[in-house]
Amino acid sequence: MTNSKHTASLDEILADYGRASHEFDAKVLQAFIDKYPEHARALQRYAHIQLTSIPATEEEIDGEPLSDEEMLPRQSKLLQCMQQLRTAPSTSDASEAAGKLTSISGEQAMQAISIAIFGSYEHGEDLLLLCVTESPSEVRGVPDWFYKALSHRIGVTPAALIAGMAINRQRIAGVQRFSAKSKPAEPTPITWEQAVEDCINDDAVKKAILQRS
Repeated sequence: MTNSKHTASLDEILADYGRASHEFDAKVLQAFIDKYPEHARALQRYAHIQLTSIPATEEEIDGEPLSDEEMLPRQSKLLQCMQQLRTAPSTSDASEAAGKLTSISGEQAMQAISIAIFGSYEHGEDLLLLCVTESPSEVRGVPDWFYKALSHRIGVTPAALIAGMAINRQRIAGVQRFSAKSKPAEPTPITWEQAVEDCINDDAVKKAILQRS
C-alpha cells in the first residue's frame, strides 16, 4: 500500500481559511499560520482584506446589477488581488529589495521618495517613511498604496518589498540585540495609525493620510 502525502497549494489553503473563518478571527488566523508558516504573509493579507471589507448581503447583491462593461474591470481588479495573495517573492528578489532599501540614504533621497509617496515631506512624511522601512519595530496595517508607491519607486514588486523590509528589520534588531550590554526588550509592533500620529505634525495631513484609500 502506497502512502503519498498531499501538499496543499496556497489556493487550497486560502480556500480552507475562508471556509473556516468567514469573518476575521484572530485565533483561526493564528492556527493557520502555525500550520502553514511558509504562507503566513498571504494569510495575513487575506485577513487584512477581511478586516477592511464588509461582505454584501444577498439583497444588496441583487440590488446592484452590473453590465458587462462594469463587471470586466472589477473582475480584473479581483484577479490582481488574488494574484498578489498567491505570489511569493523568491529569496533573491527579497534580498534585492532589502539592498535597495538600504541604499536609500541622505536627506535629499528621503525627501524625494516621501514626495513620490505622500506628495510632500514637510510635515514629517520622511519620518513616517523611515518609521515603516527602518525601524526594528514592525508597523502593522500599512496600506497597500504605500507598498505600491514605494515598490514602484525603487523598482521591485510589492511582495518583494515587504519581504525585504522584514529582512532589514531582523538585521537591525539583531545588531541592536547583540551589541547591547544587557538584554533589551524585544521591539514592540505598532499600528500604521500610531506611526502616522507620532510622525506627522499637521492634523490635516494626518487625516488625509489615514483616509487615503
